[in-house]
Amino acid sequence: MSTTLHQALDAGSFRPYSFQHHLMMYCQLRSADKLLFEGEATMVVAHSPSGEFAVMADHAPFLAELDAGPLRIKTNAKEHAFAVITGLLRVTEQGVTILAREAIPATEIDLAAVKKRREEVEVVLSSTPETESLRLELACLRAQERVGERLA
Repeated sequence: MSTTLHQALDAGSFRPYSFQHHLMMYCQLRSADKLLFEGEATMVVAHSPSGEFAVMADHAPFLAELDAGPLRIKTNAKEHAFAVITGLLRVTEQGVTILAREAIPATEIDLAAVKKRREEVEVVLSSTPETESLRLELACLRAQERVGERLA
C-alpha cells in the first residue's frame, strides 16, 4: 500500500466505496412497441454480426449493430434472457440502451412450437428461392431456439 493509503487507514478517514454500486449501470431494452427491461444491470451480453460481446459498467461509449440472437441482461438478482431480432445497442456514460426490431422474453418462448416452425421454414426454403421475409423469420426462430434451449 502507498504511504497515503496507510495514513488514511491510520487516521480512520478511509471509506471504501461499494463495489456493488460501482459495477452497476442503467440498462433499457425497447422494441418498437414496448419497454421490455429497464433498470440496473451488472452486464449485458449481446450478439453482433461479428460475434458475441459483453458490456459492463464504465465501458467506453460505442454503437453496435445487433444480429438475431440471444441477449442477456444480468442484474444482481437474476439474468433476463431475450431472443433479439436485429437492432442497435448504444453505450453512453448514462448506460446501455438496446433498440430491437423485435425482442422476445425467454419466458414467452414455446420451444416445441419454435422448432416445429423452424423445420417448416427450412423445408420451404429448400424448395423455393429465398426471400427476405423467410430469411428473417428463420433467423428469428433460430434466435428463439437458442434462448429456449439455454433455459431447458
